[in-house]
Amino acid sequence: MEQIKVMPGDVFATANPMALGKAINFMQRLWSHDFDSKYSHTGIIQAEDGTTFEALWTIREGNLFADYLGKQAIIARCEASPEKKVKELENLKAYHLGQWYPFWRLFMHVLPPLAKISIFKRPVCSELTARYLHFLGVRHGQWAGTNPDTLVDEWRNWRSFEIIYEGKIT
Repeated sequence: MEQIKVMPGDVFATANPMALGKAINFMQRLWSHDFDSKYSHTGIIQAEDGTTFEALWTIREGNLFADYLGKQAIIARCEASPEKKVKELENLKAYHLGQWYPFWRLFMHVLPPLAKISIFKRPVCSELTARYLHFLGVRHGQWAGTNPDTLVDEWRNWRSFEIIYEGKIT
């Protein structure tokens, strides 16, 4: 099977069928305008080999093709120059790489207005992705409180995004 062709600066969301993923999707579905939520994690693709930058236990690098093999995913590409994508990702990495995942912020997402409060500037996965997209100029600056479902809805419906893949990672 042919490998998915990704580019630096693409963004992705994955589905997690485990308990945490189901809980995130349940809460997202309750607050979603379309009452639909499939994806519970997001990240940024750094290279054509699938290297990612994402918030897991820490904010770190991973690999889309190794870490999410066989998992449902959606990948989007936004309107921004390749140079700007690299520059803004490097800026984001310089600030966040190695930070511990702010688990307490997940509980704030139960009531989304509370999640907009981010005193320590430590983002969960979707907030990290939203912050990156803001720096690129394709999204507004309200990154705190953004969840994976909101990002996927934006990728599907905003003109500055193109869905380049949706399906199982092979």
